[in-house]
Amino acid sequence: MKIKLITDASCLIPQETYEKEDIGIFESVIMYEDKEFRELTELNREEFLNKLSSFDPYPSSTQVPAKDALDVYNKTIEDGYDEILYLGLAATVSSQLNVARLATKYVKDKIKITIYPTELVSGSQGSMVYNTIKLLKQNKTVEEIVSYLDSIKEKIYTIGVAVDMDSLFKSGRVKKGSVKGIMATLLNMKPLAEINTKDGVIGVGAGTSFKSAIAKMIEKIKENTDPDLTYNLFMADALNPELMKQYEEEVKKVRKINEIHHWEMSPVMAMSTGKGAVTATLCPSVEE
Repeated sequence: MKIKLITDASCLIPQETYEKEDIGIFESVIMYEDKEFRELTELNREEFLNKLSSFDPYPSSTQVPAKDALDVYNKTIEDGYDEILYLGLAATVSSQLNVARLATKYVKDKIKITIYPTELVSGSQGSMVYNTIKLLKQNKTVEEIVSYLDSIKEKIYTIGVAVDMDSLFKSGRVKKGSVKGIMATLLNMKPLAEINTKDGVIGVGAGTSFKSAIAKMIEKIKENTDPDLTYNLFMADALNPELMKQYEEEVKKVRKINEIHHWEMSPVMAMSTGKGAVTATLCPSVEE
């Protein structure tokens, strides 16, 4: 049984991994300066992030176009795959799952498609994709993979820090007129956010500096992960490798880490966190 894995570009999997492992991609579309760009294959990420704070109006994004999703399905059929497993991002942040389901109606008589809602986003979703790649290499069935993903979903934890509140305001995540928002701006606070299956992305406080923010994130990691488990660590940054490395070193002091991966924060995610943001995802290791 030849199984095709498909997921979303916003899950932070590197482009070279998509190509090497032949993973299908659903790309969100970013709109700015009266143009549209698919976030992975048509956008110059570094240039976009460097200009992010100066955009007026601020960029917006939308889910993968239905035609793009159907094209990915049809290409999979042409390539001789027997089955598709799509790991989709949380419905709390995007309607991309609905697009995937809509496109499925046009090819359901040609190929079996399993749509798996990860209920997660960003690095949390990406870590599930990474583990799925390993399971496919072990010749696991879709049913076995889904069962495994269900078993680890609540054990995956992502927490990150943004440089300031500016991108949160511009993206509409936080209302600028709120008292908390005004105070955070005046104090130049570093907002923290975590990812969970209930809320998607949720704010969990702020640090007065990056040093303070990292200390608070480490405490959250200790609260929300198991000291007896061994994790793979997935670090991601929006053009801030030095801060990412500092954060990584602190994570390694408090949890047992098997593999460490350095990924690039996607343009869609960076629109909400701003240039300079970093995240850490801890995901249980797949047994070899």
